[in-house]
Amino acid sequence: MQETINLVSYGVDTLIINVRYSDSKGQPVKQELDEKLLQELDYLQGEARRVETGIATDWAFQGVLLFVEPHGAGKQWRWLLTSRLLKVAVSRGKFNDIIAQVRFSSEYLWSQAWCGDALSKVHTFLMSIFGKYIHLQLSEAHLCADVVGYDFSQCNYETQFVTRVRKNEAIYDADSVALDCHRVSTLAFSRHKAPISCSIYNKTLEIKQKSGKTWFYDLWRKNGWDEASDVWRVEFRFKREFLHQVGIEWAYDVLDEMKRLWEYAAGNLAGDDDGLPDGWLRFVLPNEGSNRSRWPVHPAWSVVQEAFTEDVDPGLGPLVQERIREKNVERGIAATIGYISTLAAWLGGEYVRQEADVSLVLHWLSEAGPEYLESKQRDFVEEVRKKQKRYGYTEQGDESEAVS
Repeated sequence: MQETINLVSYGVDTLIINVRYSDSKGQPVKQELDEKLLQELDYLQGEARRVETGIATDWAFQGVLLFVEPHGAGKQWRWLLTSRLLKVAVSRGKFNDIIAQVRFSSEYLWSQAWCGDALSKVHTFLMSIFGKYIHLQLSEAHLCADVVGYDFSQCNYETQFVTRVRKNEAIYDADSVALDCHRVSTLAFSRHKAPISCSIYNKTLEIKQKSGKTWFYDLWRKNGWDEASDVWRVEFRFKREFLHQVGIEWAYDVLDEMKRLWEYAAGNLAGDDDGLPDGWLRFVLPNEGSNRSRWPVHPAWSVVQEAFTEDVDPGLGPLVQERIREKNVERGIAATIGYISTLAAWLGGEYVRQEADVSLVLHWLSEAGPEYLESKQRDFVEEVRKKQKRYGYTEQGDESEAVS
């Protein structure tokens, strides 16, 4: 493990916004979804249900097509548009006047140099669907900080996490604890659906076991990661109820409020006005005193508190997409080898002899594959084009319309 505790990245990992129609001054108004758009979405969803899969629309964000899914996204959201960059759930607008809810992907947010860039690009795109006059309300935001040099799995989570509520002390142990091989991997504080909650988890382990977001490695390396130590993430989630309480309504308000939100959640480096440690949640060092509100903040938590004030490189730009492509190719190779070895076992004979190798099965497949496609009246290149549109990837020099 690295000897010093360092902040290797921080930023917005999730952003969800509500969309309403507005007047010419940008104020939200009561108005149901445009009838022409409703009919278009109904038609596209009907086609998707007919073929039992999402179908491409004419809407593209950052060159990546959105697909209408055969299903909606719950009772309120009748239609669902998806891409690897955005998910747009659309409503008729009869319930609380919200006509859409947009979820920014982590990939997209971390590829932008500034959250404001991400927000303004999405705003422009949404106007191409819903029209010029729309109001964007912040529904949910997840702010996070990645720390190296301290292993949170070794802390005493039953006594070392403290919160202050309306100046009255309350002691929290973790509401839930996840283990990996008998070792703590996640500490969760407050319910996930609560107005504010926190999750502290081993990000390197999560990447290996679940998300595959290896682009974070590049960002961490740029900020001093040694490539061997575990990186722990502290992530605070702010829901609509909490955001309303602190006066954050317009989506663009969050751009100037990140530091304030983080200090409310993790505490201020200088402490509260009374000089005591503050913050909705903090990690402390026990001492001989019985008053926990006076226990000093742990050095690792002091580093956490520096997020959104420190000069840490926040984004990776196009490198995010390249790392995702590399990870997908790696997974594709693994899946292909698995299928080919199974196919060889089924074929038997020369394909399972000691001297057999992958090329032998691929040669067989190069003859059997076209025959199968022809029997199904499908074309290989056309199938590839469909996949490119679905996942938003094309090679340079591709003669088809670029989708990147």
